[in-house]
Amino acid sequence: MRTRSWLPAICLVFVLLPSRGAVSDDVDLHLQQLGIHKGILAVVGLPQENPSYLVELAEASELTIYFQTDEDKVAAAARRAAKQAGVLGTRLFVQLAAMDSLSLGDNIADRVLVFGQPQQLSDSAIERVLVPRGIALWSSTKGGSAERTLVKGIPEGIDQWTHPYHGPDNNPQSNDQLVRGSFRTQFLGYPMFCPMPEQTVVAGGRIYKAMGHIAHKANQNEMLNTLLCINAYNGTIIWRRPLSEGFMLHRNTMFATDDALYLGDHEACKVIDGETGEIREEITVGRDISDGPVWKWMAARQGILYAMVGNTENQIETQKAVRRGLGHWPWAMWDGHDYNDPQTSFGFGRTLVAIDMKTKQRLWYHRADEFLDARAVCMNDSKLFCYAPGKSLAAVDLHTGQRLWTNTDQDLLDAIGDNQKAQHYTTGYATTCYMKCNEDHLFFAGPQRQRMVVASADDGRLQWTHATGNLQIVLREDAIWAAGPQTSEGGVKLDYSTGHVLSTFPARRACTRATGCADSIFFEPTEGLSEY
Repeated sequence: MRTRSWLPAICLVFVLLPSRGAVSDDVDLHLQQLGIHKGILAVVGLPQENPSYLVELAEASELTIYFQTDEDKVAAAARRAAKQAGVLGTRLFVQLAAMDSLSLGDNIADRVLVFGQPQQLSDSAIERVLVPRGIALWSSTKGGSAERTLVKGIPEGIDQWTHPYHGPDNNPQSNDQLVRGSFRTQFLGYPMFCPMPEQTVVAGGRIYKAMGHIAHKANQNEMLNTLLCINAYNGTIIWRRPLSEGFMLHRNTMFATDDALYLGDHEACKVIDGETGEIREEITVGRDISDGPVWKWMAARQGILYAMVGNTENQIETQKAVRRGLGHWPWAMWDGHDYNDPQTSFGFGRTLVAIDMKTKQRLWYHRADEFLDARAVCMNDSKLFCYAPGKSLAAVDLHTGQRLWTNTDQDLLDAIGDNQKAQHYTTGYATTCYMKCNEDHLFFAGPQRQRMVVASADDGRLQWTHATGNLQIVLREDAIWAAGPQTSEGGVKLDYSTGHVLSTFPARRACTRATGCADSIFFEPTEGLSEY
């Protein structure tokens, strides 16, 4: 999903850090006070008017440094020092500008370091460029400890995209109240090319991007089976770590909190520290309740980890590419994508479990008789919904793990029908989730579905159907917004109660998906990116 952003006055490019040489005591002290070695640092003024300080700061850290002054001679001296050190325009940027504001976009700098007391530069001007939770420090021109600090708060109304489809309900609709209106580029960052599949979650000002096992072009090989943590405001890569090979990550087995990423795979749920990338602990489910150790699906709500865990699956092989170039890739029924056997297919399991995220105590578990499809598991505020293809639709109480209802009505099962093969550019990926929910309804739609089906969240009874099933749907307050395939007449806005078409809009292009924010939905039509 696009986020609201502002165009920076300069383009910041990140490169590898040269080896560190000897640095002054002032640089070491200030780096300790700043508390970061990666990110964007804005510097105002200089200690003892020494431009080499900026070069030392760059060489002693992995920071991208923006320096602003209103003095021609100081700017020229800083540029000469940076150019001689080979960091000008890559690690160090020098801006000659009036000092009533900083020539950076909003929410872009992790830290601001101010020397002296620039009379024209207000606290509000400094706070504008800081990222939420960012810190400004004031130091004397002679160096030494910080004289005062300013910490930017988190804006009221901000939302986080904590699960692959935003939340446990699988509805890709943001609740953010600030993301509105026109949009501009906030940053361009690495990686430029990513393999498939890919999953992204966002929390605590960090983007966690997990990249999978298939490279279609050689420029994607570098990121195969890689997990990145990226600064959500300026694109700095905070850390990088390898992912376990052989596990299909295109499913709901990751979510983020303010300080950690929870990542499930074929071994355990790994709790990864958001700041360092180190594994804090691993959560496992024993064979006393499960068919195996593989994490099939997971979500979090109010401090509780909910998961489906089960048997081992098809082992996937990493596919490197030798072909050069950009764009386009072949489609195929790659290993495991046919979903022929629930005992080995991705994401099928029979054990649901709830675990206290703080104590790691098991709160309850629920054992199903039939294999449940992780692509059709979701939660609202009180119930966990699960579907055994061709067998039953059920709801489980979030607090007790007890089944609240099971629906085996034939009209419902016939309407949902068999899985379509998908894996085609006009449909999309077979691994995509196909059930979403709100407090009143369950929605079946996606690349695998022949028709859209809506059932009651109270008892699972069939409510209505829509003739097209390959829809990318976004559940909004006013209606269901469904981006239709390019082979259809277009997208439709549907009434929740009846399924009646309220209005239409253009079809989406090929396999592209739809997301929503406060005042818009986004998807790619035949030409370009559309916003409605």
